[in-house]
Amino acid sequence: MNAGIKNVESDICGKSFTQKGTLERHMDVHAGINNRECDLHGEAFTRKGHLKRHMDTDTGINNHECDVCGKSFTKKPYLKSHMDMHAGIKNHTCAICGKAFIRKNHLKSHMDMHAGIKNHTCAICGKAFIRKNHLKLHMDMHAGIKNHKCAICGKAFTEKGTLKRHIHMHTGTKNHECDVCGKAFTQKGTLKLHMDVHAGIHNSECEVCGKAFTRKSHLKLHMEMHAGIRNHVCDICGKAFTRRGTLNLHMDKHAGIKNHKCAICGKAFTEKGFLKLHMDKHAGIKNHVCDICGKAFTRKSCLNRHMNIHTGIKNHICDICGKAFTEKGTLKLHMDMHAGIRNHVCDICGKAFTRKRHLKQHMDMHVCIKNHGCDIFGKAFTLKGNLNHHMAVHAGTKIHYCDVP
Repeated sequence: MNAGIKNVESDICGKSFTQKGTLERHMDVHAGINNRECDLHGEAFTRKGHLKRHMDTDTGINNHECDVCGKSFTKKPYLKSHMDMHAGIKNHTCAICGKAFIRKNHLKSHMDMHAGIKNHTCAICGKAFIRKNHLKLHMDMHAGIKNHKCAICGKAFTEKGTLKRHIHMHTGTKNHECDVCGKAFTQKGTLKLHMDVHAGIHNSECEVCGKAFTRKSHLKLHMEMHAGIRNHVCDICGKAFTRRGTLNLHMDKHAGIKNHKCAICGKAFTEKGFLKLHMDKHAGIKNHVCDICGKAFTRKSCLNRHMNIHTGIKNHICDICGKAFTEKGTLKLHMDMHAGIRNHVCDICGKAFTRKRHLKQHMDMHVCIKNHGCDIFGKAFTLKGNLNHHMAVHAGTKIHYCDVP
């Protein structure tokens, strides 16, 4: 019989074969005849070869070995697919986005992503996944299984990909660079989120105050702030924070770590944001203006404290004498006075002061600087308080009374 001639044809489907025996086995498929049964769990097959491949899978026999890396497989087609990976052959291409895959089933899973099909659902939290292996990794998270450990710091992860991204942090490798500002990132996804900032895209909006965020995770943290949730607690002073990163910065304060240094005056700060505000001071930038008196401030918090002066709100009260202050810092200086703490010492005469500005005024006296002048006959004083006493003389005001009858 000549090669390639198929002269025996199936009456049911019209498929033709070169040998009568092959047609008979094919007809068994139509008839549902499965004579060859697996001894392990009873699964039946039409052909002996199919049963053999199945048995190889059940018994874990890997007869098909890769010549490149030595990995072995139970079936020859699996080895062929594996070899395509080594060769970089990707014959299965997505018609929507053009992404190519080595295996057909990988393309199918990818197409499910385009269609939004998520057939694999977590029985614990209900989260759905496109791929079965993604669900498995998710279940490991619920079980607390972290098999992928960092060799540098020992931190463990559920997914190998997450560990790989973590390693980039140690090595400082940042291959994904922003075309707008040049900032580089370890992950492509992080760069994409960063580009949303440049584009002004804020899709995650707070339902309470309307503030919008680029990342969903940032909105989640913001919502915890509204709810008063502060899970990150300082072991030293007990202060609690919404974000772990904020706690880490707070711990730097306790440790005296100041990594952000001013290039102009050398002053160092624990946070990058504080350095930026400090640089605004050097640049004379004061964007926060008082609506009542027009005084401008570098920081919004400074403006808020200033507004307390206008409203007369004094929430900071001295436990010793009951005197109230608008600012916490002013109360602290006042408490130093009670404690007799005088850290600001005059280099000329050694006199010490609680406040730095009091020392400055004292130094003016040494150099005979008198900036406070009397409008009536021009006498000048070093301190404004001394001028006030002098003006009381002109006005005939007698503010000091004898307590003895």
